[in-house]
Order: sequence, then C-alpha cells, then structure tokens
Amino acid sequence: MRKETMCNDLSYDNTLHYILDVRFPFMLHYILHMIKCIFVIKEISKMVWNEMQIRLIVKISETGSFTKAGEELHMTQPAVSRIVASVESELGTKLIKRNRKNGLVFTEVGEQILILFRNVLSELKKVDELIAAERGLEIGKVHVGAYPTACTRFIPKIIRLIEQKHPGLEVQLSEGSVDQVKDWLQTRVIDVGITIPPDHDFDIIPLIKDQLIVVMSLKHPLYQQESITIPDLQKEQIILGRGGYEAQVDALFKEYNIKPNIRFVVDHLDTALSMIQEELGITITTKGAISSLPEHIAIRDLEPYMFRNINIAVPDIKDISRATNVFIETACTLFADQHEDAAADKSHS
Repeated sequence: MRKETMCNDLSYDNTLHYILDVRFPFMLHYILHMIKCIFVIKEISKMVWNEMQIRLIVKISETGSFTKAGEELHMTQPAVSRIVASVESELGTKLIKRNRKNGLVFTEVGEQILILFRNVLSELKKVDELIAAERGLEIGKVHVGAYPTACTRFIPKIIRLIEQKHPGLEVQLSEGSVDQVKDWLQTRVIDVGITIPPDHDFDIIPLIKDQLIVVMSLKHPLYQQESITIPDLQKEQIILGRGGYEAQVDALFKEYNIKPNIRFVVDHLDTALSMIQEELGITITTKGAISSLPEHIAIRDLEPYMFRNINIAVPDIKDISRATNVFIETACTLFADQHEDAAADKSHS
C-alpha cells in the first residue's frame, strides 16, 4: 500500500536521482533495470540518444500521429519517420504499429519504454527548474489530470492562484474519467492527478471529504423526510453515476445486506438530474458535485453522515518537480477549510 502524505507535511525533495554530467547527449543506463524484455535491455545498453529522439517518441504517443507530432516539434513527416525507424532499428524491435481501426498503436514493449522516456523528460525538466532557481527565476510545467467534476470544481481556482503567485509556471490539463486519470498516473502521462479511492497504487495527499447526499424530485415521497438512511432506499430506483460512485454505493448497501435497485447507469450528473426531474428515480452524489440545483429537485443528507474522499495523487511524492509541488501546496491551501469542516462534521455525526 502506498503512503498518504498530509498537506502540512509536504516538503520538496530536490535530490535528482539520475542526472548525468552531460545533458546532451546522455546515456540511458539508469533505466535498464526497469526494462522487462531482456533482448531490448541488451540493445539499449549500447546506445546514446538525444532528447529530441525521446521527445518525439513521447509526442507521437500523445498525438497519435507522425504528422501532428512533427508539426508540434517543427519536424517534417519524413524526418519523423526516419527517426522512429532509426530508434526501432537500434532497439531491434517495433515500438509502433499501424492499425486500420485504431491508427498508430504502441506495442507492449513500446508502452513500457514510453513510461521510461517520460521519466527521462521529467528528470530533464527538473534540471531546467533547478538551473532557473539558481538564477533567481521560477519556471516549470506541471501536467495535471482530473475527472470532469474535479475540473469544474477545483482546477480553475488552483490555476488562477498559481498564475497570480507563480507566473513563470505553466499548468497543462488533461480531463478524463477517474480510471483514465489513474492510468495516466501509472504510465507517467501526467505529473499529478485528482482522484478518488481506491488509489492505493499512488502516493496521496487528502484534498477534501465530500458529503454524500440523496437527490430526488420534489414529488418523491422521501422529500417529506429531513434525512435519508440506506434502508429507506431499499426499494427505490437508483440512477447510478459512474466515476467512482459504483463501488461506494455498493459498499453502503452491503453494510445493510441490501442490494441496490439500479435502474440506470450514467456518465454525467446532468443526465441523472434530468432523469430525476422526470421522476425516473433518485441518485446518490456529493454536495460539492452540484453547483446549482435544477427546478423541482431537492437534496437530503444521508444519515449517518457519509463522505467521499477526494485526493491528490502522484506516482512518487519523493520524486516530484518544483512545479508539481507548487500545484499540490496551492490546492491544499485553497481547500484546507473544506477538509477540516468535513472532518468536524464527521466527528459530530
């Protein structure tokens, strides 16, 4: 199980584990123990690569296209093809295959090497940050991944404060499902993500605890109650939201040996709210997920009070960049009150 780091315990470790004496070209010996394919290991141990080759392979994975990757790196398509062919020739294996249905697809070995290449670029980014810091400058880039509700609720406030206090830092955002964010963290596509449990594969920093509520039509019989218990929902038709609610709702009902009556499963809360307006069921979500309540809809607390943990996750808290550290500290500062208020509510429930 990975460790949990509290916001006020967070400290930046600027030790660089794998920085070489010469930046370009540099040897990739330090990644050898991580390659699982022995024949690839033997070939990589002989190579000297430059940053452009590595950056190109990573950019192809991001864009899904030789042409688009070349455009972003100011390279012609023939030059991109030559470099990829050269890298694959040196490795003695294919990294990228063309698929009629899915376009460019990385092979299994290619996916493993991509993770390592992203680690290399991350280390080089730290070098630039440290050199800039020595000159009294603050530069850097943090790539953040978040699911849609988190993007709406947290990210704009965090970016605004970072731009105010750290104008030299750049925030790149990727929005996806909860599972996508976790996958991006595993494969090092992003530096930091906003996630919900289970997230034991990462180092986490608790952000907030969000109270669970029941949402229903004003015409629903349960509207007359001030609060709702799980047994009250035994026979209710439930509109279940994806994005991590499935496991938590299932666990809540199991505590009472009740099987939830799931009528619909939806990706977006707005869909569930529209269905509730048409009296097609009720949903369980969190207070923070609802920015404004549509007409003819009401919310009720679940009793006893129950919460959903929302966390900041990184692959390794000891190996984050300065920019990532700024993002985490900014987020913790902005939403510290909500975390403390939820903890207080739970202690009184």
